[in-house]
Amino acid sequence: MAFPSAPSALWIVSLLTALFAAAVHSNIVNDEDPLQPMTSDQTVSVGGTVTLTCWVAETDNSSLQWSNTAQQTLYFGEKRALRDNRIQLHRSTPTELSITISDVQLSDEGEYTCSIFTMPVRTARATVTVLGVPATPQISGFEEPVPAGGKVTLTCTTTGSKPPAKLRWYKGGVEIQGRPDVVESVPDDPTYNVSSELTLQVNASDDNVIISCVVDHDSVKPGEKKSEQSLRVLYTPEVAITPEERLAIEGQRFSLQCSGKGNPEPSDYSWKRKDGELPPLAKVQGAFLSFSMLNKSDNGEYICHARNTVGTGMGTYTLQVQDPNNPDSTDAAVPTFLPTSTVPLTSSPPDVFQGSGSDFSDFISTLSPDSPLSTVVASTTAPPSPTAPPSPTTALSNALFPDLPLSPDSPPLSPPSPATPAPTPPAPSVSVQTSGAYTVTDDARNSTDTTAMASPSGVDHAVIGGVVAVIVFILLCLLIVLGRYLIRHKGTYLTHEAKGSDDAPDADTAIINAEGGHSGAEEKKEYFI
Repeated sequence: MAFPSAPSALWIVSLLTALFAAAVHSNIVNDEDPLQPMTSDQTVSVGGTVTLTCWVAETDNSSLQWSNTAQQTLYFGEKRALRDNRIQLHRSTPTELSITISDVQLSDEGEYTCSIFTMPVRTARATVTVLGVPATPQISGFEEPVPAGGKVTLTCTTTGSKPPAKLRWYKGGVEIQGRPDVVESVPDDPTYNVSSELTLQVNASDDNVIISCVVDHDSVKPGEKKSEQSLRVLYTPEVAITPEERLAIEGQRFSLQCSGKGNPEPSDYSWKRKDGELPPLAKVQGAFLSFSMLNKSDNGEYICHARNTVGTGMGTYTLQVQDPNNPDSTDAAVPTFLPTSTVPLTSSPPDVFQGSGSDFSDFISTLSPDSPLSTVVASTTAPPSPTAPPSPTTALSNALFPDLPLSPDSPPLSPPSPATPAPTPPAPSVSVQTSGAYTVTDDARNSTDTTAMASPSGVDHAVIGGVVAVIVFILLCLLIVLGRYLIRHKGTYLTHEAKGSDDAPDADTAIINAEGGHSGAEEKKEYFI
């Protein structure tokens, strides 16, 4: 076998290099050809509208043409070639040809050709992808309520998607994972059917929870197509007891309401007391337990049972009756006081308030400034101070009980301890007469009547009654004095003697003149000329 010489080999290599360079140059010139038409791929959903556009950089007065997937001419320039009303001319210029296809079907998918009739003919292709819109999903597998603790299996199915759609599960708005999607192709159709299963173990909290199946596909917006299923779970009632009134106060009405939440709703309620039978004044009316009048003996724990076809639920409530005088505290301490002591009267003092008003004034003037009655009279007759008006009750209380702190600023009294009795030295008692009766009290420092000291309301009523009696007695005395003064008063009286006393020389003549006895006297007359 003979091999070519070295110069021949070099010639062959040079020839191949020239041919390759020419081919590359031809491709570059072809890519930069201003008469080469250009297009773009399009994606459209079934039933939508797609626009196909073909354009060139320059024109030599040659016409542009669109052809379908079967190489049928749709438009040649501005002229319609195929009688299909879905295909319309959108724009036609020397450098551009645009058409629209409405109500796109799956059969419209494929490659469309744009041609320009030059020498040689130049073409460009555009691929139209048609998406199959999936149908609204359907959830199956749930027909009857499920008991709590049981399982339920749901199946979601959608049809007509192209490419195959994806299914997502949501429970109350939170995405949960189901089984992998099952994709099935449809015979004699380019679409697919997709299904998915979800198995749940339900409890009472899942009652009325919404389970959603959502289709995820390019032809629909997120969440646009979905289906929902409400779970129904059977469970025993959950019981809660609430009081109708805010506080349980002794002697007042009170009621409790038993609320049962279950599926189905509770149809029967019963009440009982944990440590025994219900109180006699307690009345059961279905879900209500009413007390017509509370008592401390009603304290305790009360139990309500609510029943439905699934089971029985129980709730408890602890009743603590409060003291009506101190409703904010259930264990208010009750103070203990020593028994009161009384001093009997041995003799009745003379009635020093009998007599006229002047005698009463003399008696008041003779009273000692330190006398309790003097303080009482002064407190009832003296005008009040403009800056600090005294209280008659306080003044009289201070007069009767000098050492008894009844003012608001005085500290509260505490009863003496029984273990350490206070010494009781002898002290004079104070006696005050009001309305003819004497009231005798011991000195506050020596008195063992702590009840009177601890209950100022009783003292105030007694003091007010004494003040009223003193005021009434003073008014009666003033009326007596005024009556005696009016009786003894002497005035000037008009007699008949004064009628004729002007011209009479004596009293007899005056009487005669007053009775008309001087009728014979001449009347004096004066005449003026």
